[in-house]
Amino acid sequence: MVTTLYRHPAIHLLDGKGGTAEAMLVVDGVIAAIGDDDAVAGQVPPGTPVCDLPGGAVTAGFHDAHIHTASLARSLDELDVREARTLEAALAGVGAHLHDRPGDGWVTGGRWDANSWPDGAPSRYALDALAPDRPVCLSSVDGHSVWVNTEALRRAGIDASTPDPIGGRIDRDADGMPTGMLRETAADTVAAQAERESSIDLVALLERAHRRLLSEGVTHVTDFDGEDARDAYLRLKDAGGLRLRVHKGTPAHALTEAIATGRRTGAGDVWFSNGPVKLFADGALGSHTAHMAQDFTDEPGNHGIEVIDPDELDRLISLAVGAGIAVATHAIGDRANAAVLDAYERAHSASTRAGLRLRVEHAQHLAPTDVARFARLGVIASQQPTHWGTDVPLVARMLHGHDLASYAWAALRDAGAVVAFGSDAPVEPSAPLRGVRDAVTRGTVDSPVGREPGIRPLGVEEALVAYTAAPAFAAGLGHRVGRLAVGQLADFVALDRDPFRVPPAELGDIRPVATYVDGAAAFGVDGAEDR
Repeated sequence: MVTTLYRHPAIHLLDGKGGTAEAMLVVDGVIAAIGDDDAVAGQVPPGTPVCDLPGGAVTAGFHDAHIHTASLARSLDELDVREARTLEAALAGVGAHLHDRPGDGWVTGGRWDANSWPDGAPSRYALDALAPDRPVCLSSVDGHSVWVNTEALRRAGIDASTPDPIGGRIDRDADGMPTGMLRETAADTVAAQAERESSIDLVALLERAHRRLLSEGVTHVTDFDGEDARDAYLRLKDAGGLRLRVHKGTPAHALTEAIATGRRTGAGDVWFSNGPVKLFADGALGSHTAHMAQDFTDEPGNHGIEVIDPDELDRLISLAVGAGIAVATHAIGDRANAAVLDAYERAHSASTRAGLRLRVEHAQHLAPTDVARFARLGVIASQQPTHWGTDVPLVARMLHGHDLASYAWAALRDAGAVVAFGSDAPVEPSAPLRGVRDAVTRGTVDSPVGREPGIRPLGVEEALVAYTAAPAFAAGLGHRVGRLAVGQLADFVALDRDPFRVPPAELGDIRPVATYVDGAAAFGVDGAEDR
């Protein structure tokens, strides 16, 4: 039996009552006692090591409810031009990357955002001038469009005669030739080709990504990358190298195989468990592919892309739920969110009987009447606060005049819905405390747009719960993880400052000084000593 007594004067329980503790006894990775020093002292076995935790406060470890860890891992070595404010600057970044990494392999990464570029739109010809013979496939910052060169199109077999796929669009010039911009499912063929021809060691890259996440206080992830990530995680687990907990989603294209092999949501162990199947109802705001009830203000005639029709959505939900697999559906636009809620309502009885939680990933722009439907149907709103800060200028330009409840985490909570927070990294930074800051400062003078009529800022505890207990509940794992309570796995983080004692605008500047998983230090210094 391995025991450790952890002590700190500000262990926040996040119990809705402002509760704190001073001591926490961990036995074999599980919290056996927690409370004030005197209450716990009588339960501590003789000889138990004592660890006085560093920093200004301790909370449960963060659970990122929506992250793409394989993509995050790859991004550590990929081209990144997200800071480019012009086409010229983006191309300069591509050129520098090609110079530093010569060869004939695929150039991937990107994270470009052309919405505010004043000097032109991305095109294959601009990339051809830099890489005429080397394939280039660069994802937009929202991950819903790719910018490719002619060689990439050639390898993927895309030309003027290629039809738009269901749920996607190949942008074309006046002569019908592909411009090099592929949106939604139209990008899948090129991305798959690049992945097949890649020689990266995903296991090694995931280990690097995990070190970053642990340094940010993340102890658990709900991952929505592909089957290659699942395989890499299982290899990492078998080798004893998994250092944080993984709830692994299944992509829609793998659903049939997942069912055939007996994959069920919740199955697994405390380190790796099966998650929901990930479906897509629409695209993203920045790519002008979010499915809206009205046209985009800055692009009349376009109200986004319906990636999946209602009949197919119903079929896949029924198929998954019938096999014991929960469903998480990406929906950004108000029309997409309404369609997903309609489908979930039709599946409500079956999912309830099966004990499965249905989720909407992002739930960014809602018809005001749909807010209460999340609570009524028990649908999880899986949201990412950092998207709000990034999207403020896009919303003002693209959705002006629309009657929407946008980034409505407070309204959803007030209606009784469970709101789980994540980062969507690498689309946004992975640090949870940046999301906490954005959730808490929205609607205040500290937000990018100042006070907003009718917007209630979240409290610090509400935001922290949305990054800890709520994601665990959404994953069906709340009985084991997500809280600092007796019987819970001992996953916690020591922070350099107390989030309840800093100005809201400084929440994103708080840094973890130690992260513990299973009661053992996974990041930072373990100050254990014999009692």
